[in-house]
Amino acid sequence: MRRSDRLTGSKRPNGSSAAGVTDTANQPRPTVTDLPAAAGLPGATDQPAIGDDALVSTAVQTSAAEPEARNGYRFVDRRALLRLAGTAAIAAPATGLLAACSGSKGSGGVRPVRIGIVTPQSGALSSFSKTDLFVVDYMNSWFKTHGIAVGNSTHPVTISVRDSQSTFARAAKATTQLIYEDGVDIVLVGATSDTVNPVADQCEVAGVPCISTMAPWESWYYPRGGLPTLKTTFSWTYHFFAGLADYYNAFSAMWGDRVPTNRSVGALWPNDVDGALFANQSLPFRQGLDTNWKLANPNIPGSNPYLYQPGTASFAAIIGAFQRANVQIVTGILNEADFAQFERDANGANPAFQPKIVTISKAAMFSGDLTAVGAGSSNNLTTELFWSSSNPNRSFVTNSPAKDVADKYNAQNGQEDAPQQLGASLALFDVAAQALSAVSSIDDRKSIATALKSLTARTIMGEVKFGAREDLPPNVATVPLNGGQWKWHPDTFTWELVQVNSSGNNALPNNGTLAPMDYNI
Repeated sequence: MRRSDRLTGSKRPNGSSAAGVTDTANQPRPTVTDLPAAAGLPGATDQPAIGDDALVSTAVQTSAAEPEARNGYRFVDRRALLRLAGTAAIAAPATGLLAACSGSKGSGGVRPVRIGIVTPQSGALSSFSKTDLFVVDYMNSWFKTHGIAVGNSTHPVTISVRDSQSTFARAAKATTQLIYEDGVDIVLVGATSDTVNPVADQCEVAGVPCISTMAPWESWYYPRGGLPTLKTTFSWTYHFFAGLADYYNAFSAMWGDRVPTNRSVGALWPNDVDGALFANQSLPFRQGLDTNWKLANPNIPGSNPYLYQPGTASFAAIIGAFQRANVQIVTGILNEADFAQFERDANGANPAFQPKIVTISKAAMFSGDLTAVGAGSSNNLTTELFWSSSNPNRSFVTNSPAKDVADKYNAQNGQEDAPQQLGASLALFDVAAQALSAVSSIDDRKSIATALKSLTARTIMGEVKFGAREDLPPNVATVPLNGGQWKWHPDTFTWELVQVNSSGNNALPNNGTLAPMDYNI
């Protein structure tokens, strides 16, 4: 297995990448106003809102100068991608480069299948990489013995891992390194839209199949030029995860269950891709809040009063607005650092701000993040639940049930309970293996992408079938969401994520009852 140079310890000159080009990893992360007009996001200048069919995708029609104008992230054209890949890529056409990468047969005359994965091993999203790297080791061990059947041959498998460093620019560059240096046949990626989108963009331009997960499908679709008609088709990139309607249904089902409230909701939405889509009045999450709940307006300065700047030093003004509106439910999709700051400010307010229900996505994914925030602010915190060890499905690759995979992870990581990300990481390999098994040659990347288009994949998360529903884009499959609540066990100093609402998938029985936040620990 090849991992990134960050793990292997090889060094390079400051300011340059492994490909020999200027390192842009430290460029500022794009905000909503930096994204191109085709994204249809609130806050962007001179662009129609989502719901306007005049939106036009320009994903591969921009000029070579435009990537720099757009912070090196979105809508990179073919020439710009080759520039990111380094001088070797510029010296030859992309098709020649990719064809050269497809050689190097093993001693048995059958070349290995090369799988690439981009994961944030460092930076703000590094919690996601722990399960990713566990799954990579697990898959390496499995493939070493079993390989993958493609056509009439069983191929060995190599897995190359690259570090996104939790930045848009570095995720894009890591992808070009997988494509042009490691010669991968397919790219896998999860860990939120911050990682998923730039990876998918690069694969779409380079003509390499990509499977992604762990971001609301709208966050993957609209910023990449998808039209509100939901008919935009990507040639190489496919995504499976829940959408905003699934989030709304899972969250609101918990809010209306067992804990009486005044139905007043305060939202913590950052000024980024995910936050802007959750806040968008034309999309299901915000529509549900506006129709069925009382959404407090925090009056944040800027073009959208509901979007705060990521990394804000103080949430005091937002908390004050929530208190004046008598908010009893707080929701949001924000990272652990911002949530920790919010909780510090809420505890320091006079009086302290203590809503009855707090439902958070992203920052509530891993137990380690809750420990960093503190048990007194996290006990009975609620979040979405898409996978657990009680899931009844088996991995296609290993045929292992969810509990066995979770037990294997727990045995390697002590008392830590297997996080949901474990199921998503393994499901990526489940989908990839079935797509590869459906083609006659691994040297035909187009046939791999075509196989994904019509694939009904069996995964440890359940069935994944792209384009199965008229109300979804052709390259998207969804997974159901239930409601989960984090319970702190002071006797063992551990967290447990308990399912308290099964509205998204009632085949999974609840193993707990929703309780209000407990601030007395």
